[in-house]
Amino acid sequence: MRWPLRYQILIPMVGIMVCAIVGVTLLHAWLATNQIKLQVRDQFRQIAHTLNDATFPLTVAVLNQTKGLSGADFVLVGGEGNVLSSTRPDFSPAPVQGSPPTWDELQSSDVIQAGDAPFFHSVVQLQPRMPGEGVRYLHIYFPVRQYREAIANAVYPSLIAGSLALIVVAILATVIAARVTRPLQRLDHKVVQIARGDFQPMVLPERDDEIRDLSTSINQMAELLGDYEDEIKRSERLKTLGQLRGAIAHQLRNAVTGCRIALDLYLRKSPENQEDETLQVANRQLCMIEQYLQSFLENKGGHFSSFEPVCLNELVARVISLVEPTARHVGIELKNETDAESLTMQGDAESLEQLISNLALNAIEAAVSVQEEQGITGEVSVRLFPTGAESVTLEVVDTGPGPESSIVNKMFEPLVTAKRDGTGLGLFVAREIVQNHGGEIRWERRGERTCFIVELPLVQVEKACVETTDR
Repeated sequence: MRWPLRYQILIPMVGIMVCAIVGVTLLHAWLATNQIKLQVRDQFRQIAHTLNDATFPLTVAVLNQTKGLSGADFVLVGGEGNVLSSTRPDFSPAPVQGSPPTWDELQSSDVIQAGDAPFFHSVVQLQPRMPGEGVRYLHIYFPVRQYREAIANAVYPSLIAGSLALIVVAILATVIAARVTRPLQRLDHKVVQIARGDFQPMVLPERDDEIRDLSTSINQMAELLGDYEDEIKRSERLKTLGQLRGAIAHQLRNAVTGCRIALDLYLRKSPENQEDETLQVANRQLCMIEQYLQSFLENKGGHFSSFEPVCLNELVARVISLVEPTARHVGIELKNETDAESLTMQGDAESLEQLISNLALNAIEAAVSVQEEQGITGEVSVRLFPTGAESVTLEVVDTGPGPESSIVNKMFEPLVTAKRDGTGLGLFVAREIVQNHGGEIRWERRGERTCFIVELPLVQVEKACVETTDR
């Protein structure tokens, strides 16, 4: 059976308060009732004492005056049972049996029916005022109705106060239970959303308490689960790509090899086109693609290439010559601002060439987007310069808008891209190449330009080989 938390809080709290209030109310009512009884008894004794010590005759007028002060009726009878004076002529007291108590021993007796109403009846023997005076008995009749009204006036206020207190406690307990359970219900709703795959953070409660701490923990858990889900999706996509890479790369390599052979045969048949720059660029591009695909096919279990001296100046110049036709085709001005000083490092020429090529092509695409939107000429500049005795820096600067805010923190991760037709592998591969060479890659905005910065060590001391990434 479900036992909601609000009832676990509300019912015990209300139960305790009900018991306390009812107990206090009943105790107060019992004390008030006893107090009224004592007051009636003391009133009887006081009346009997006053009339017992009276030096004046107890006439009807005197008894009526006493009735007005006390609210009781009186009947004075002689020793023979004859009525001497009475405030109620219709009352006929029964003969007195035994010896009645004195005034200081007087107690309220049982209720009797006298006339048309019930009365408390007591009898007291009066002392004779003078020698030779006969025995006299004073019958005192106190209305039960008046007694009950006195008790009601004493008990009802406490009952009303207890009832109001009970209502207030019930309302406060309900409000407190709601204030505790409502945030818990929101937490339960958020956990259900997380279970359904919605990892958006929830709004934290205003009160700084344990519920807020729990909400913060749930938001952190949702963020971690969201990142974990993204990582799983990327891993699954990479796994799928890995399963397809062999067949696709094999077919592409065959097609590229066929194109390159056809181009070589054409150049042999047409010697006059041997110096054609366009054909030379196409041939170099085909050779580079064939080389990439071959390495891709061989890199099934992790291929290691030994580091060799690589002239970075020549590598940058070769990459620029390869991508310059693409830049010229889309109207982008490509600049080579590499220093004249020859910079040579230990590295893998093939992967470094791919690194520079990826960064340059990305920069050209970014500059094209601004050129189309704003109608200005896009620019891309590649700069290579030494930053110390043992390091070199490569900067690729473009006039593009920079990465979108949605991918800024994870754009170097695999399969993360904001391009409609992008694969999300270019920057991931670039980072892997840089890390395998012991370097660092980062980006920054410089005014209206975006700059990707690669820092590489010129001399590899700890590593003698590098693991090339899947391409």
